[in-house]
Amino acid sequence: HGDEMRIRQVIANLLTNAVKYTEKGSITFRMGYERIEKDADHILLRVMVKDTGIGIKEEDIGKLFSQFTRLEESRNRNIEGTGLGLSITRRLLEMMGSDLVVESVYGEGSAFRFALKQRVVDWDPLGDCEASYRDHIAEQGRYRERFTAPDAQILVVDDNAMNLMVFKSLIKQTGIRIDTGNSGDEGIALTGARKYDMIFLDHMMPEKDGIETLHEIREDGNNPNCHTPAVCLTANAIAGARDKYLAAGFDDYLSKPIEPRQLEEMLLEYIAYDKIRFRSGEESEGPDGSMEEVPESFAALKNCSIDIDAGLKNSGTAESYVELLRIFREAMDEKTQELNRLYQENDLKNYTIKVHALKSSARIIGAAGFGEEAQLLENAGKTEDIAYIRSHHEPFMKEYQGFREPLSACLSEYEALSDKPEADPDLMQTVFDEVRDAAEDMDCERLDSIFAEMKQYSIPREQKELFDKTRDAVEKYEYGTILALLAQDGQQEEKRSI
Repeated sequence: HGDEMRIRQVIANLLTNAVKYTEKGSITFRMGYERIEKDADHILLRVMVKDTGIGIKEEDIGKLFSQFTRLEESRNRNIEGTGLGLSITRRLLEMMGSDLVVESVYGEGSAFRFALKQRVVDWDPLGDCEASYRDHIAEQGRYRERFTAPDAQILVVDDNAMNLMVFKSLIKQTGIRIDTGNSGDEGIALTGARKYDMIFLDHMMPEKDGIETLHEIREDGNNPNCHTPAVCLTANAIAGARDKYLAAGFDDYLSKPIEPRQLEEMLLEYIAYDKIRFRSGEESEGPDGSMEEVPESFAALKNCSIDIDAGLKNSGTAESYVELLRIFREAMDEKTQELNRLYQENDLKNYTIKVHALKSSARIIGAAGFGEEAQLLENAGKTEDIAYIRSHHEPFMKEYQGFREPLSACLSEYEALSDKPEADPDLMQTVFDEVRDAAEDMDCERLDSIFAEMKQYSIPREQKELFDKTRDAVEKYEYGTILALLAQDGQQEEKRSI
C-alpha cells in the first residue's frame, strides 16, 4: 500500500534517464523486496536501474539534482531534456521517506537505487507477471473504436481548450455528437437547455469547479440532466480518487491525459445500449498498431523536453498533435502574463488553478518534466507553501518560455512542408465574412465547421496572424473578440485602400 503513481513515475524517470545516456550496451531494471524483521506488515521495496552509458565524473554526482542543469553540455548536446527528471525523482522519493543512491564509473555506466518502505495489505501473489506482460503486449496497438453512436450526445466542460480538443479527437470516429463548455456556469446553462446521454466535468476550474457545478445540476429538479450520468475529469488521480468523486455525486472519473480505451469502456457503460452500434468483427480488430510516422518538422522539438511519441499518443494523429502544439504556443503570452500577475498579487487560489491547467496542457503535448514542475507548484499552492512558490516561480516561468522557440520552429516547418494548397484572397475574404456572421449569431457549431474545413488549406502568410488569433478566440467562445479582430482588420484594409 503506497503511492502507486509516484513510484511508477520515479521508475519511469530513472529508465528514461538511462535510455538517454546509453548509446550502446544494456540497461538493467531490477525490483525486489526484503522483509523488515521488527515490522511484520511492512517491506523495503528495492529498485535499481543500471546502465552501461557514459557515466558520471565523481565531482559531478552532486550536480545531478540541480534543476535546469545538464552535465557536460558539449558532450551531451544531442540529448533531449533539461535535467529536470532526476531533481523531481529525488524530491518525490524524499517526500515518501526515501532517497536516491547513485553509483557511477565515468565512461562505464551508472546505477541508481532506492529502497522504499511499503505496507503489505495481502501476502498472496497477485498473479503470473510474465503471462500478464505477454497479454499486455498482445493488446498493444489493437485499439480502435469498436462502436458508433451517432444518436448519442454528450457534454464536456473544461476551462482548458487543449483538453476539449483532445476529447473531440478521441471520440471523433464514434460519431457521438459533442457539446463543449469552458466554465461551470456555461455547463449549467447547456444542461438546462438540452438532455445529454453523459456529462464530463473537469474538477479544477476557476470560479465554479466541477463538483460545485455537478451539485447545482443535481439539485435543480427542473434540469433535464439532474440524473444524467456524470464523470469527473481530473489530472490528480490518486489513491481513493474514485471513492472521493462518487461521494461528491459523480458516477465515475477519468484521469488525464485520457486513455482512449478507458474512455471507450466508459461510454459503453453509460450510454443507453439501444444507441450503440457495434462494428463488424473484422473492423474491430483495428489497425496493426504501427505508430504514425513522425513528420520531419517535429525535428525542431528534439532539443527541448517534449516527448513526441507521448504527444502523438495523447492526440491520436500528427495533425491533431500539431493543433495542440499550436494552441500551447499561442497561449504562452496570455498565460505568462496571467501567472505573473497572480503571483505578484499573491492570489494563491487562482494561481494554483492556472498552474493546474498548465500542467494538464504540458502533459498532453508530452512535456512531462515541465508538467511535474507544475504539479509541485500546484501542491505548494494547495498547502499554502509560499516559500516554495517564491523560490520556484521564476525558474518555472523561464522553463515555460524555453518552449517558445522550438515550438515556433516546428509549426513553421510543418506549414512549409505541408502539401496543402494555399487559400486564395477571395476564399480568405469569404471565410472572414462567414466567421463574422456566425460570431454575430453566436453559432459555435458553424464556427467549428468553418475552421474544420480550412484545415485542408495553407493560410497565406499576410493573413495567418489574423486567422490564428480569430481561431484562438473561436476555441474560447469569445464572440466579442472575434468581431473586434475582424472589425480592426476591416479598418486597416480601408486605410490601405485609401
